[in-house]
Amino acid sequence: MPRTATIGPAVYKRVNELTAEGKNRTEAFQTVAQERSMNPGTVSANYYRVARGQGGTTMRPKTRARKATTTTPRSRRRATRRRAATQPKTDTDLNTLANQIGDLVQQLVRQVEERDRRIREVLG
Repeated sequence: MPRTATIGPAVYKRVNELTAEGKNRTEAFQTVAQERSMNPGTVSANYYRVARGQGGTTMRPKTRARKATTTTPRSRRRATRRRAATQPKTDTDLNTLANQIGDLVQQLVRQVEERDRRIREVLG
């Protein structure tokens, strides 16, 4: 049977007492760490673990909600046009690349045939 947690709740209670006296949490974590011969990071981890379990304070402040993006048909058309203008024309690009590859292969074949012809001349 697991034993009852005592350190976390005690740390949580003491940090809350110190913050009620006017200290900020960082100072309270350091004070509790000195009192208990602990690392301030361990104290803060214990504090926030208990706070999360109780639905209390979190480490991160709440962020503002993002502004909703526009979803009007006009704005969607504009966004689509912008994307289309910046994206390459894949069919045209592929055809161009295929033609370039074909030309390079033909050039390579001609060079190999020329090399073979020279080798035959040298060997006689």
